[in-house]
Amino acid sequence: MDLSVIVGMLGALATISIGDLMEGGNPVHVVHITSLIIVLPTAMAAAAVATHPHFIKAAFKELKLVFKKSPVDLNQRITQILDMALSAKKNGILALEKDIQNIDDEFFKEAMALVVDGTKAEQIEEKLEAIIEETEEYYHGAAHYWLLAGETCPVMGLIGAVLGLILALQKLDNPAEMAAGIAGAFTATVTGIAGAYIFLGPWGHKMKAKSKDLIKDKHLIMEGAKGMANNESLTLLEAKLLSMITPMPSK
Repeated sequence: MDLSVIVGMLGALATISIGDLMEGGNPVHVVHITSLIIVLPTAMAAAAVATHPHFIKAAFKELKLVFKKSPVDLNQRITQILDMALSAKKNGILALEKDIQNIDDEFFKEAMALVVDGTKAEQIEEKLEAIIEETEEYYHGAAHYWLLAGETCPVMGLIGAVLGLILALQKLDNPAEMAAGIAGAFTATVTGIAGAYIFLGPWGHKMKAKSKDLIKDKHLIMEGAKGMANNESLTLLEAKLLSMITPMPSK
């Protein structure tokens, strides 16, 4: 579980609620079922209109990525690559066939299979880069759906507020009901802004950020496979891989 997501959402809701209570309000009154129905599902439906069906499905399928910890350990991946390279140097490239059977990651398995087949580094890069680009597009499209839904939320909140005001103004003969209707109308605006900046929008940004780890993992594997194909020294290969995940020191 990624606590930054859970704590972030709950923390945002808590600070808003505390501020409302300090001003004599009641946060429970902001939770308006009608506003939730008008704003969130409508924003998501509108975002679906502008998104390819393939990415809509991906957006919901990969939503778990937002709430889980990063699915890859880049340092561990480098260790796995170096272990494979060491095995190849000690026992020969063909000896990797047995090791490949123990690899769970399909991309890693395919990369090592290319090395075993004696594929040149340039051809390895060409084949694997195509897969990486496709994976990057997949996660970008999935994240973009949530970002678009988040961007749409405030406008749907405005629509909900206007609809509520129209109904409220029909009760001019009953000021108390009209005032209650106006108050209820503005809950849609609050729902729209919260949906955009606490939930849907941040989900999209988080998915995009975590997908970068998945892409970097694949780049590490590709560079490792190219290094093995070129019979690079383990020291050089390790330095190259570590440089890909270690930030450059600031000057």
